[in-house]
Amino acid sequence: MIRSTQHEYSQYGAHAQQLLGDTVFERLLADIMSGRFTPHERLRVDEIARELAVSRTPVREAITRLAWSGFVDVARNSHTQIANWNTADMRDRLRMGGELTLLALADERLDVRALRLASTSPEQLRMIGDTRAFLDLIEDITRSTWSCAVNRILEELHRPLRLYLRSPLLAQHGVHLAARSAERIQILDELGTALRAGNRSTAHGYLEDYLADLVPAFDPS
Repeated sequence: MIRSTQHEYSQYGAHAQQLLGDTVFERLLADIMSGRFTPHERLRVDEIARELAVSRTPVREAITRLAWSGFVDVARNSHTQIANWNTADMRDRLRMGGELTLLALADERLDVRALRLASTSPEQLRMIGDTRAFLDLIEDITRSTWSCAVNRILEELHRPLRLYLRSPLLAQHGVHLAARSAERIQILDELGTALRAGNRSTAHGYLEDYLADLVPAFDPS
């Protein structure tokens, strides 16, 4: 009985540590996306740990994930700084996320009728905006059980994209999405109709059209 209790406690502790690491990761990523941390700025583990009232362990874990995602550079002497990311990087993330979403829609293991966009009305699309609807589509796919491998990559792409599209850096980086929003909403409306019908090939075509309109907005001017 004691061994079982200790094992359960150990599992709980590991899960709590993972959740704490996720929280610190999200906070640091949000700070990067908001422009609070700028390229080449040094990250000091002790200062961040004190600010967030956590130990250094979840901070180090978060920085490791940020390095894997390309937002942080870690030197051999453990000197850590914000990577020199830019709009072109976000465009590439958007394109990659779009390609993986296209792959998902074509896969029979994914129930396309269960995706949120399949039940979203044109009025709702206009209210929430096309980019949020697209990111909601990615989020729905990552929560499904069709492919753990692809979903893991999609989730890592989705988080910074969602934060970036809400950050003040968007306009500062010369990205203006309002100009063709009405056209993209129309495409997503047609995409939702195809999803409701379970027509994968048609949905695939509409998503290609949507990405062909959205991705160029992130091209460096």
